[in-house]
Amino acid sequence: MKNSTPFPIAFCVLCHKYTPVLEELVRQLDAPGNEVFIHVDGKSRIEDFASLRSHANVRFIEPRTKIYWGGIGMIKSTLRLFTATRSGNFRYIVLISGDTLPLYPAGEIRTSLQKAYAESREFLFTSPDITPDEAGWVRRRRFYPDKSTVVRRIKHIAMNCFMRSDNPYFDTLPPLKKGSQWIAVTDRFRDYVFDYLAAHPDYYKAFRYSHCADEIFFQTLLCDSPFAGHNTNYSLVYTDWSQPGAHPKTFATSDLPQLTALKAGGGGYCRSGRFSPAKSTTG
Repeated sequence: MKNSTPFPIAFCVLCHKYTPVLEELVRQLDAPGNEVFIHVDGKSRIEDFASLRSHANVRFIEPRTKIYWGGIGMIKSTLRLFTATRSGNFRYIVLISGDTLPLYPAGEIRTSLQKAYAESREFLFTSPDITPDEAGWVRRRRFYPDKSTVVRRIKHIAMNCFMRSDNPYFDTLPPLKKGSQWIAVTDRFRDYVFDYLAAHPDYYKAFRYSHCADEIFFQTLLCDSPFAGHNTNYSLVYTDWSQPGAHPKTFATSDLPQLTALKAGGGGYCRSGRFSPAKSTTG
């Protein structure tokens, strides 16, 4: 008899606030075989997300990590999300933000990823080369000047006074790679990550006080692994960096023609199944 079990996918969401976009994201991903794992920044009120608990396919991650820009919290929360997916039979683990919406229906995303899984494809974008400044983000330990609380101010001062600024673990790292933090990986690579960290505990320690580790941590691991040859080298999250500034464009209703054209120009799993960052669905 033909197996009718849906191809299982875990969508892992990093967010810090409840928005209508997050609600719509969960609604669109509500399909057989999909589960949505949500990590809410530990600094945020979990009560604000109560309405999402009505969705049977949503799981909130506990304990939660407090996330500060550029810090290790992004890696820690991502690893907590990935750990939660190990209790299921998920084939792909897709990491996205709460300000993201699918460009394709859930069924088409599943079809595309099912084909990709048969070919052992990983979806991590990595830059061709990492610059000396970017390598310096890891070589030089950063003691963040975040002064949001008295405790963090005291910790910042103490670290600057008593901890060495050079990273003692830097020379043990594989060649560094940098890329998008929004990745889609197979369960095989996810399990490889945990096996690697168990065998090489200094790897995590090397990024403990680095800068923007979320753009280097998984990318470096993949490019130094047996999975490197199966990487597509692009992200399933579409971003537009055409406007000036350090952040990608936030899409609105006025961008629908551009996104419609992008969707029409897809084909196969290479572009099908993509997402796009969006702050709101109104112009």
